[in-house]
Amino acid sequence: MKRALPASLDHIAGLRAARWFRESTAGQWDNFGPDAQREQQDRAITRYGLLDTGLSWSVAASGWTSAWLTPAWQAMLTAASEGAFDILVVGYVSRFLRNLKQTLIAVEDHLHEAGVAVLFVDERLLSSDPDDWEQFVREAQEAESYSRKLSKRVGEGYAAKRRRLGVPGGNRAPLRHHPRRQAVNAADR
Repeated sequence: MKRALPASLDHIAGLRAARWFRESTAGQWDNFGPDAQREQQDRAITRYGLLDTGLSWSVAASGWTSAWLTPAWQAMLTAASEGAFDILVVGYVSRFLRNLKQTLIAVEDHLHEAGVAVLFVDERLLSSDPDDWEQFVREAQEAESYSRKLSKRVGEGYAAKRRRLGVPGGNRAPLRHHPRRQAVNAADR
């Protein structure tokens, strides 16, 4: 039997909370990294009177292309389907997934079907609140749009570095292969 989903933030006190963390790459230290996400989650768990189950999953994977393919994602969905928690607490909408299609599949087809709502702390959005639905979808779409634009700009930057420096990948090549360093080393010989 499917568990009833809370209709609003006014109906989540006492629910069992689990946490989802995502960073784009391992060791991310920006303003939305794991520490910032944890602080957001801690405040929300206290503010709304949730019961912290201690369950959490963390990935260092692109939200646009791969986070839903990770073992951590699958473990979270399995725990949800087994009834281990009632609400998944996510610090920032953009830290869930940055893929609108996969976000909607995850929320509607997996989590809601398992009786689990998602609380997006930064925007105070509850996935099961009909009054939050339009903003939730807009936030998820904007997160994907930002990610796609950023990916394009990073690619352009790497391409410019390759053209300017002749370096594969756009980053500094190992010592022996840096074009300028090779010229200096040859002059020293």
